[in-house]
This record gives sequence, C-alpha cells and structure tokens, in this order.
Amino acid sequence: QTIQTQIIAVLDACTDATAAVVSRYPTVVTVATDARNVGAARRRGTEFALQAMRCPTDAWLANTDADSVVPEDWLVGMVNAASNGFDVVLGTVRPGRGLPLTIEQTWYERHQLADGHSHVHGANFGIRASAYLDAGGWQTYRTSEDADLAQRAKRIRACIQKTSAIPVITSSRMDGRAPYGFSSYLRQLTDRTVPAGATGGYGGG
Repeated sequence: QTIQTQIIAVLDACTDATAAVVSRYPTVVTVATDARNVGAARRRGTEFALQAMRCPTDAWLANTDADSVVPEDWLVGMVNAASNGFDVVLGTVRPGRGLPLTIEQTWYERHQLADGHSHVHGANFGIRASAYLDAGGWQTYRTSEDADLAQRAKRIRACIQKTSAIPVITSSRMDGRAPYGFSSYLRQLTDRTVPAGATGGYGGG
C-alpha cells in the first residue's frame, strides 16, 4: 500500500535559523504566522494541510515540534495504529542531551514510559483527521493545547492508543515559549520548585 505524505513546518514568529534549515528540504512546505501561540500555530498548519487534501477526513495528522527528533519508524507506528482502528496516538517523549544527571534522573523517576502511560505531548501526538474535526481541532491556547485536544477526543469517544513504542527525543533547553510546557517543567526541576509527585501535567511532563 502506497501512502502519500506531506511535511508542513509552521514558522511562528521565528527569530532563529529554523526557516534557513527548513529551506534545505524542498519537499517541506512552510507556513508562516506571527501568532506566537502554540495552539494557533498547530491549528494554522493543520488547516493548511486539510485544505490541500482531496479527502481530508481520510488523513492522519502526525504532530511534533521543531526542537524534537522522531524515531525512524514514527510514521509507520502511527499508520499501523490507524490501521488497527485507533483515532488518536499519544506517544512518549524523552529529554535530549544536556541535562545535569540529577535532573535527568528526577525526570525519569516522575515519568511513566510504558504503554498506557498518562502523559500527553504535542511533540508526539497523532490524530485521525475525522476525529480531529469532530473534536473541534486545536484551540488557540498558549500551553496545554495538546491535553485539551486529547480530552475533547476522549469525550467524543475516539479510540486512543497510549504507546511507548515510538518515543520522541525533545530538546532539554529551558527557555521555551509555552508557559508550563516541557522547558518550563525542566526549569522547575532545576530550581526544585516542582511539588513531589508532579509530572508536569498533560502538556509538559
């Protein structure tokens, strides 16, 4: 079976070299916005993708972040889940290199990285387009837009897979834009301001 794919990179008020890096790959389509808002950026990119498709409801929407690295079988895992009847795939993330050892250990102690985990990460989030539309799509939240969409997908009884099979490596930088996102959570661990038992919630753990 041949599956058509399209990579869309949303450049949201970028001030770094993201646009230059993406320009090296002629098959990648770029969408520019000045929203400075992760939910709005995801929504803009998704709307662009759906508008370009003949049968948008048949599509699978795989989402990650520019500071993340997906495994080679990431899309294969997503498509296999879709073929098995899942409408949403919630994958795990792991911090990239650069964290102090004590912070890295604390992060792993607070995270469940097995199948059936309780985390939601926009950097490893897949959804069937029909379920996406039925749930109302990405909302323009500055943070936790991923948890919000997952909750609404659950309310419409979408079939959700919580998998550890396709982990995404996410930058361990601590200066991200999203309040209470992944970088904010790492910063709180460093400052020792995260309450015991907390995992960063749905969106940033």
